[in-house]
Amino acid sequence: MIQSNFIKIFSVAVYHTFYDNSKCNCLHFTPNAKTAKALHKFGFKTNHVANGFELFSNTKSSVSDLLEYILKTTHQDYFEFDISCSNPNFILFTALPINWLGEINYSSQDSKNQIDKDSIILNQTLETKPMSKYFGNLKIYFEDIKKSTDPLLLQINFTARATQWQYYFINKNNIQLSDPSISEKENIQFDGPQKMTLQTGEQALLFTSGSTNILLSEKPKYKFDLVNKTASNPPLPTNSKGKIIFKGLPVPDVSRIGIIENQNHQVTSPMYIYL
Repeated sequence: MIQSNFIKIFSVAVYHTFYDNSKCNCLHFTPNAKTAKALHKFGFKTNHVANGFELFSNTKSSVSDLLEYILKTTHQDYFEFDISCSNPNFILFTALPINWLGEINYSSQDSKNQIDKDSIILNQTLETKPMSKYFGNLKIYFEDIKKSTDPLLLQINFTARATQWQYYFINKNNIQLSDPSISEKENIQFDGPQKMTLQTGEQALLFTSGSTNILLSEKPKYKFDLVNKTASNPPLPTNSKGKIIFKGLPVPDVSRIGIIENQNHQVTSPMYIYL
């Protein structure tokens, strides 16, 4: 627990639309060598929370005076943190360039930052770096800490990646499929079926969400069924769902994605279902 004589000077919170509660808990912030030395020397305390961290000062004078003194003695006017990521699939389920390798940099001085009530929403700058040691870097400038009347709140936001969902059905048991389709949900319609030969040599029926990209999520937000509109007399109405062949189709495994080499390099989520 942080003792009562400590004063919070800033906090960093990370949010991601992929997660059900929006809180991203897989990014970790570590002060670099120079910042770590200053934090230790001047009695700062760090409190790690689920989706970020808080920094507290134990100064008896004003925070502004302390930061001015640190500037004079260290000749550095910001705290710097290296960002690491503990989820190997983060780049895959996050709306980032799919073939990009590098670091994401944040700065409290970035002119593209946005102010939302009492918080600064940090702009992300992608730096191409094929052999990057860290996921990213964060600089928090003393000037921004000093001019904030309340503890500075810095916010980092990520958006979930949207992909073309692809269902490959391999009909091992020769189930009669006269007119198969995937049930429509929230105006999401699937194209197909298209007959395919997989790399394994197996025959499959492919349904895709076509030009509609569906957001990936930690917990399923959509439930699709494979249905078969069997022939009947009189014919079934067009809005009839038909017989359910497979109830509750799987949702994408975020570690498995593909790319359609079209103009937009559309990202896909392939799923293989044996009937």
